[in-house]
Amino acid sequence: MKISIITDEVSADPETAIELGVQWGVREFELRGFFTDRVPRFSSYQKHHLRDILAEHQARIIALAPGLFKVTFPPPQPPLATLGWMERAGYELWSEAQKTLSYHLGERGERRLDYACELGAGVMVIFGFDREGAPPGDPPDEALNYLRLAAERAASAGVTLAVEPEAGFWADTGERTARMVRAVNHSALRVNWDAANAFFGGDSAPYPMGYEAVRGLVCHTHFKDSPRYLEGLPRKVARGQIDWPGQIQALIVDGYEGYVSVETHARPKVAEARASLERLRNLIADAPRGHGKIKTGSVSS
Repeated sequence: MKISIITDEVSADPETAIELGVQWGVREFELRGFFTDRVPRFSSYQKHHLRDILAEHQARIIALAPGLFKVTFPPPQPPLATLGWMERAGYELWSEAQKTLSYHLGERGERRLDYACELGAGVMVIFGFDREGAPPGDPPDEALNYLRLAAERAASAGVTLAVEPEAGFWADTGERTARMVRAVNHSALRVNWDAANAFFGGDSAPYPMGYEAVRGLVCHTHFKDSPRYLEGLPRKVARGQIDWPGQIQALIVDGYEGYVSVETHARPKVAEARASLERLRNLIADAPRGHGKIKTGSVSS
C-alpha cells in the first residue's frame, strides 16, 4: 500500500503542493487542478512548469483526475412535448448533452490519455455518468458501451480507468459501481474506492458493506471522511465516522498494492491535508501486520 496526495487538496498551485508534500515525505501525487484549470486543460507553459517542478523535487504523478464522464448520459431520443417551443428547448438540451458525451469519449478522452502517458500516470480516475434525477439502478446499456470503448482506448495507452462512486450517478454506491464495472468486463476498467462518496451515494456502511461489493476491483483509493449527519445531511471532513481502521486493514489483508490518495475537501487546506496524511499513516502503522505490503514514510518538521 502506497500513499499519494491530490495536489489541489493542499494548494491550487502544484508547485506549493509538491514542495510541501515532499517535505512531508510524499513523492507521488494525483493531479486534478492547476489553479482554476482542470487537468489536462493546461497551457504549454503550465505543463512545462509542472515537469520542471517534478524533476526538481524528484516527484511523480501517479494518477490523473480529469472529471471524465462526470456528465449526464442522455436518453437515446430527445423528449417530446405538446408545445413546440418546449419540445425545441428539450431537443437543444438533449443535443448539447449528446455533443458533450461524444467529446468526453473522443477528443477529451484522447487528450487525457495522451497527457497521462506524457506524465507516466498509470491510473485515470473517471465517473459513471450523472443519472439526472433518474432512480438508482443499472445504467443504460449504451452507457456501458461508452465505458467499454473508453477502456479499450485506455488499455492501448497502458492506462487503467478507475470509476469513482458519486452521489446522483449511475455509479454511486459500492454495489452499483461494482455492477457497472463487472458488466463492462474489461481489465482496463476498475474502481477508485472512495468510501465517503459511497456514503453520500447511499451506502449506510461503506465499510464493510460497500467495500465488500467492490472487493477485487479496486486499483486506486481516495482517503476522506464524513460524520454520519450534520443537521440531517452528510458532509466531508478530515475525521468522521467512516470505519477507516477497518477499511485500511481490509485493504492490507486483500494485498492491496495501489495508492491511497489523501483527499480532504476541507479547509484550511494545508493543515487539513497534513492532519489527514498523518492520520492515514497512523492507521496503516497501527493495522495488524502479516498481510500485504505497507509503505508509510514519515512527516518531516
